[in-house]
Amino acid sequence: MSEENKRIVRDYFQELDRGRTTPLHLCTDDYRFHPAGLPSMDRQGVKEFGDAFFAGMPDLRHPLVELIADGDLVALRCRYEGTHDGELMGVPASGRRVSAVGIGVMRVEAGKIAEFWVSPDRLTIMQQIGALPS
Repeated sequence: MSEENKRIVRDYFQELDRGRTTPLHLCTDDYRFHPAGLPSMDRQGVKEFGDAFFAGMPDLRHPLVELIADGDLVALRCRYEGTHDGELMGVPASGRRVSAVGIGVMRVEAGKIAEFWVSPDRLTIMQQIGALPS
């Protein structure tokens, strides 16, 4: 079960990066996204959030560094890598490269992602795009 859940998480990130939008077909109907410091989002909210992030960094990728599974939970460490070519979090395009780490936990239910808690290193991202001093 743990290996299968890790495969589902890998598939989610591969499709996320390939499709440039949240792969909601890999998520349950009542999927919830819980980004640290922001309100939880339903399917529509996470689609809008993801689309805005990809608009700011059209070449954004999330290479997975590590996956650890226990039961229905998969912990992950990934990178956020891309070029700030559009408005991102209210910051105009800078053309700068971004490389930051994120950690998260996904809950898998009946072969689909049911919940995703994520804590990206927003401070590093904001510094790298020039919104905050480094």
